[in-house]
Amino acid sequence: MLPPNARTRWLNGTCDSSVDMELFLHYSLIPSLFIILVLSFLQRREQRRERDDVYLLRNRFGMVIPLDFVGTFSNRWSYGIAFGATANKVMFLFSEGYQPLLFPQWAQAFVLLIGGIEVGLSHFPFFACLSSEFGLVSSILGFSYSLIWFVVTILYIIQCPHGQFVGSYETVMFYWPSLLCLAFLLGRFLHIFAKSLRVHLGWELQTEEKPFLEAHQAEHVRQLLRTRPRQERNKSWFQTRIYEWDPYFQFPSRMIGTIVLAFICLYLFIVIEFCVFVYVRDALDVFEGELESYITSMNQTGTPALLQVKELINISKEVWVVTILPASLTCVSYLFHILACYRKHIKRLWAGDKHFLPLKFHNPSSSESVVAIARYSGWQIAYILWGYLIIHVMQSLCGLAITYSLVLPVIHHQALEMLRGLGIGILTVSIVLGLMVLQVWIAASFFLQPKMGTDDKQKPLALNNRRAFHNFNYFLFFYNVLLGLGACLSRLFISCILGTWLIARIDRTILQSGYETADMGFSAWIGMLYVDHYHTNPVLVSFCHILITGHRQRRLQQTIKYWCLNQSAVNSAA
Repeated sequence: MLPPNARTRWLNGTCDSSVDMELFLHYSLIPSLFIILVLSFLQRREQRRERDDVYLLRNRFGMVIPLDFVGTFSNRWSYGIAFGATANKVMFLFSEGYQPLLFPQWAQAFVLLIGGIEVGLSHFPFFACLSSEFGLVSSILGFSYSLIWFVVTILYIIQCPHGQFVGSYETVMFYWPSLLCLAFLLGRFLHIFAKSLRVHLGWELQTEEKPFLEAHQAEHVRQLLRTRPRQERNKSWFQTRIYEWDPYFQFPSRMIGTIVLAFICLYLFIVIEFCVFVYVRDALDVFEGELESYITSMNQTGTPALLQVKELINISKEVWVVTILPASLTCVSYLFHILACYRKHIKRLWAGDKHFLPLKFHNPSSSESVVAIARYSGWQIAYILWGYLIIHVMQSLCGLAITYSLVLPVIHHQALEMLRGLGIGILTVSIVLGLMVLQVWIAASFFLQPKMGTDDKQKPLALNNRRAFHNFNYFLFFYNVLLGLGACLSRLFISCILGTWLIARIDRTILQSGYETADMGFSAWIGMLYVDHYHTNPVLVSFCHILITGHRQRRLQQTIKYWCLNQSAVNSAA
């Protein structure tokens, strides 16, 4: 009789679903292209081309855009949820498991490019129907397309709910975020349809076109022009230490979509990692069973080494499971911190402050900045996923070190030896640090001239007692050579710790000063900031809004004037 978990995996191994999600992705291109063609037919081209005094195709078949990646501040969460619906396919692309065509090994980059274009094209209707001006038609098409994906995903989960690694309801664990996003899109398209239908029937006034100047941008400029700034209220601990809400600032849709997709992809990545861990754990259990049978059948000579191997395997498995939570919480905190850093950096650029940027990034290339805004979202997600794995490995190694240095000696009744070694180590480090502090104290007390004023915080950098200083410097020269070895190793250790800990942070570079351009992720972050700065700066947008409004008013006055002159001429002729 199989245990329940093994029986579930065996049942899933014999499960034969009639729904192939990869094959459905290929066939979904047919309705996707149809929806794009319909929306393109409804979309008018802005630049008209005349041919034999007749507009080509009657000015139809304009270019359909999924969303404005720069200046969209409306429907932000709808776009974010639409990005979340693509999470499963993004993870397939990330794992390089989705390959629509067979190419040689050297052409894998083209395979991934084709796969990315196919995934983007299959999910294009979600975004195009949300951003289309023709709400009645786009809501019907978007609802139908979302319903198809929702039903197919439900059928796939119902037919094969279990998996080979986690066991019970493994497929549900993988697909429930996409189902939730698709359900939200269904409700959103129903809301758009109801609103558009009321406008079409005349029950509700049609909303105005998208404003050139957003309300929060206008409020930001008004706040800058106030002669008397508002009195600041007492801030709470959360506002002072963690985050303070700014009513005059909104994140663009690109940032919201990136964070939502990063959250879902991180969750899926953790589930996939746990499935791999279960597979490795089962293999290690088999190896442990063979090892135990080997220990019982052999002589007592090699038993301690084999027991230590078994102990290492058990501790590694436990530490890996325990460190899943802190590693995931670290990456989740990074996602929130990225939003805070984006607001802080973009507001500094609005104020003309570039001191937080390296000198090489004060005037970046325009073409590289345009490419950077296309790279940023994808790279941010990839950095978070790889960062989670690296942080998890690092925390697991730290957990093993703590277990072997502190926990196991207590379990093996070697606590006194452990405390003795720990005390010697702490005492050695304390003496070294004490000698370094003593050098600083001697330098401040005997080798610097007195303060020039009573308000000075420290003594001036002027030597005093030079003969004693030269002897002090000479005798400590040989000691500092040995001390420098430990300082070099500590520098390497701290660099490794900080580099692996901050690898997921794309908003700051982990390279030394002067080598920042080699950090492609940080370069993408800076380029994205500059594009947003040049296109969404509230002061610049307000200035352009004033120019456009004034130009429209002058044209309207001229039109009214010409109409009055024509009317007076007609009346005189009559």
